Amino acid sequence: MGASPGSLAQVMALSAEYGLDLRAIAIVQTTRVLILTVGLPGGLALFGLAATGMPARPSAAAFDITELAILVVFSAIVAMLWLRLPGGLLVGAMIGSGLLHGGGWVHAVLPWWIAGAAMITLGAVAGSRFANTTPRMLFGFLGAAFGSFAVAIAVASCFVLLVTRILPFPAADVVVAYAPGAQDTMMVLALALHLDPVFVGAHHLARFFVVTFMVAFLARRVAPKISAAPDARRRQRRRRGPFED
Repeated sequence: MGASPGSLAQVMALSAEYGLDLRAIAIVQTTRVLILTVGLPGGLALFGLAATGMPARPSAAAFDITELAILVVFSAIVAMLWLRLPGGLLVGAMIGSGLLHGGGWVHAVLPWWIAGAAMITLGAVAGSRFANTTPRMLFGFLGAAFGSFAVAIAVASCFVLLVTRILPFPAADVVVAYAPGAQDTMMVLALALHLDPVFVGAHHLARFFVVTFMVAFLARRVAPKISAAPDARRRQRRRRGPFED
């Protein structure tokens, strides 16, 4: 469960159902997302693959109150319709905004200070997952967290190198699209780094669908072994005697 590259909500629900260590799984999963959130922008900027800083400020013509109101209301309605999908609020709002802008019905964009506030809020929400976690508990699971991250990033890197070698996609777009991080966080990173949010969002949505089904399938296969392990240990203790443990 800790090594699952995404689908945190379903992972936590299945872990609770099978009686697993929820805090350990949350620490491993959140550490992976945190490393990606902090490391990706710096790594891409270091190699000159992406810009940094706040999103570009729109022109004064883009601040049309009527169009902004239409954009917010329509995006909110579509987001509620997509609520049950992974990252449904974010994906639904993106689809609603894409329909309005793609059809040429509106040209307004959110003010830069609203976009900045949304990014700060999302970062604060991600950091709040470490609430009530002692340093001793955190360091106890860092080995599993770094190991899981190393495997996930190695697999993703192989496909990034393959795709950028064969297809003419920008390297930064492919890196963020294939990063095994949270869908909403990666899409906000794409906006902050001036990448293609549609390209990034489509890849992450596909990954979340695959991971969601695979986690449910594998959990059912592994669940009998999990439930049988305590019984096997109890039988082994009875055979060895009470003073041989």
